[in-house]
Amino acid sequence: MRFIIALVVLGMWTPWLVSAEETTEAESITEKVSFKVSIQGGAFNAKFKFFDASAGCPSYVDLPGAKHYLGAVFASDAGSTKSFTAGNPIHVFMFRPKDTFGLSAGGGDAEIRRRSLQVVLNSDAALRVTGFEDSVPLWEASGDIDVEPANACLDE
Repeated sequence: MRFIIALVVLGMWTPWLVSAEETTEAESITEKVSFKVSIQGGAFNAKFKFFDASAGCPSYVDLPGAKHYLGAVFASDAGSTKSFTAGNPIHVFMFRPKDTFGLSAGGGDAEIRRRSLQVVLNSDAALRVTGFEDSVPLWEASGDIDVEPANACLDE
């Protein structure tokens, strides 16, 4: 089966033939999946922040429009869901305002990376914080998700 997609190149319509296999591959690249994050017992005024790590270690600037910032959701026991593109590495960081001084004193980006996870979502998945050890969240993952320490971006 073939599809014809028209592209505009320099103001002219250009037909482009795409096979069903190419279409399926393109759809899988842009497939959106749901990602639910939560914290056992809830957390006052805390947020889960998400950063794009597809080009290596992200900057952790969390202003709207920042290059690597993908958004945030409030941390709660019930959890919050956010949609992402499947197959892209994402850093998940749980920010608690009471940790601000420790983040700065610990080296900024290096300390955020130490407290974060790098995940790759293959389909809908969930991540839950079950506790803390040395200010680092202890995580529990479910669903089709690849999880590794955020420091893995340093090896790429």
